Order: sequence, then C-alpha cells, then structure tokens
Amino acid sequence: MEFIPEQEVIELMNDMGIVKAAAEDCSQLSMSADCLSAKHCLCNDDTPCNEGEDTFCKDMSTDEMIQAIIGSIHKLHGGQTIMTPATKWRSVFDAVAFSMAGDESWQEFDATATVRLNTQDPLLFESSDEHTLNGLITALMNDGEGEEQGVFIFPTGAPVLVHIVPGGPVKFWFGTQALADEVSEAYVS
Repeated sequence: MEFIPEQEVIELMNDMGIVKAAAEDCSQLSMSADCLSAKHCLCNDDTPCNEGEDTFCKDMSTDEMIQAIIGSIHKLHGGQTIMTPATKWRSVFDAVAFSMAGDESWQEFDATATVRLNTQDPLLFESSDEHTLNGLITALMNDGEGEEQGVFIFPTGAPVLVHIVPGGPVKFWFGTQALADEVSEAYVS
C-alpha cells in the first residue's frame, strides 16, 4: 500500500473514461457515456440510488452490500487497485480508525500516512494488500457516515469504477458488458 501522486493516475483514468467533477464538498468520479457499457447499483430503502432506468439496481442490506463489494473486488483485484476519497483522506481514516486497529499492516501504514491526510492522493493497493483492502471497505461501510467518507475504487487493469458510500449506495460503472456480467456474479443471485 502506498500513496501515489494524482498525476500518475490521470492517464489511466482518461484511458478508462473516468471523469472527475468537483462538487461543492466532494469530488465525484464517473465513467463517461462513450466508455460506459453498463451501470449497476447496490441500494436499499434507507440508501436509494436514484439512478434511473438505465441502471441495474439490486436491493440489499448493508451486510449483503459488504459481501458483494468484497466479492466484486476479489474478481477485479488481480494486480493493482487504486482508491481515492470523495473528500480528504482524514475523514476516511477517522471513520475506520477503531475497526482497523487490529490490522497490523494498516496500523503500520496509518502511522506513516499523516502527511497525506489532507489530500486526495490516490492510494495504490498491490495484490498482496487484498486482505487490508477488504478490511478497510468493511470498516468504512460499517463505521463511516455519509458521502463525504465515501471512496472510489478502480483496478488498473480493467475498465471499472466503483463508488462506495458508507451504508450504501454502492455504484458500479463498467466499460464492457462482459466485465459487468463477470463482476455481478458477486451480487446477482
């Protein structure tokens, strides 16, 4: 796990059609219409997605969402995965501090991350970091509060973007229908 400068992922984002829009307090990433093949959303009555007819929506509890996200990441995380916060890292680190206290690799990383907490620099997870990535997502979904503590995830080797908001909704943008079909096996039953 390491922070990387945003400039290093801009070309990758452009290649995958990931666009960034600055909202009032949060950054919003999405996939441009010319690169988008399918859009999915995991939501429930407490956290509706409000996406419209062109989005496949699946209603599920927060625990089911967590399992679906982890299953999806397992299918996508073949090499490197990039995570970026909707606001600043500080809000994410604050949300997961208690739950991630027992994860030794996270604690080592957390101790060195203080200089990046007021940035939105991308965080790169290697294939060996999947356990920590899963723990971080679980902690964020359970302990986070609202969109400002949300994160965006995309693998370096596949045109997919995932927006995780604590408690939901969780949104997926796919660059190919085949990839959407493969990943959705983690949450379509």
